[in-house]
Amino acid sequence: MAKIDAYRVAPQEGDLPFTPYIYLWLSEYSEENGEICLSPNLTTDREIDEVVDRLIKQLETARKKAKRELNTIFL
Repeated sequence: MAKIDAYRVAPQEGDLPFTPYIYLWLSEYSEENGEICLSPNLTTDREIDEVVDRLIKQLETARKKAKRELNTIFL
């Protein structure tokens, strides 16, 4: 099962200066035939709805985290 998260990139001590940024990424995923899979095999409408709802929830959580991280960079 895929997991979505937010990640902050900012200069560390000794780095050349650059504008910090946030990106959303798949922190966990599986692969099948070289393809990144966001879900297990889905065989029913209910399974599809549950996986899509879970991904939406993860995206909303990642959005909040990304905004919090962004605010810590520029405050």
